[in-house]
Amino acid sequence: MNYFEPQSFERYHSRTIYEYLGVKTFKKYLITDGDLVRRWRGIKQISPRQENRIEELKKAVRETIKFEVIHLFFLLLSILIVVSQYQEMTLLKLSIIVVINLYANIYPIFLQRYNRIRLLRVLGKVSVQNNKAPS
Repeated sequence: MNYFEPQSFERYHSRTIYEYLGVKTFKKYLITDGDLVRRWRGIKQISPRQENRIEELKKAVRETIKFEVIHLFFLLLSILIVVSQYQEMTLLKLSIIVVINLYANIYPIFLQRYNRIRLLRVLGKVSVQNNKAPS
């Protein structure tokens, strides 16, 4: 089992668990690269040109993995800090660390997994269409 591949528990009915956890709202208002910021700056994530689309989708999948690894690293680092400083940790400090990690690491990990599921679904549809195309 590859951790970065979509897991069966990540889907519930026709949606992902991340949609139920509010990842779309988080994605929309993400400070540095949210949907509203990209729309305001006129940034396109994937080129609409057909000839490069498959490679761009594959690149986007690799980027979701890269960003997820970065957020996992910082999540683990913060957990190590909490564990090492637990004796001196007040409830307020612990609460602040949990809230910061939800915003800075956990939801970004959810977002990367959500995006990867969507990208892989599109890649799957494109490969099926390419296999059905006449030669």
